[in-house]
Amino acid sequence: MERRGLRAVCYPEHMNERSFQDILEWVVLGLLIAVAALVVMWVGGWLFTFLGAILKGLASLIFRLLTILVPALIVAGAVYFILRFVQKPKSA
Repeated sequence: MERRGLRAVCYPEHMNERSFQDILEWVVLGLLIAVAALVVMWVGGWLFTFLGAILKGLASLIFRLLTILVPALIVAGAVYFILRFVQKPKSA
């Protein structure tokens, strides 16, 4: 009995031949996958551009609020400590 490899058992000789139609189908499938990947990247780019604009606006809003709130909190803290110092009972 002649010993043949696993590939020879699983794939007969006639399956090693590819027709022009098989090659053409693989080429078209590859092109479709490439186009689909490009479309996904294009849509993702637009999505991230829109998301970036929203996040930039949100960061601007937070920055504007902090430019008002930080000085107000500093003044409120100073007033609190001054009032606490003034109202502190004097021990003799």
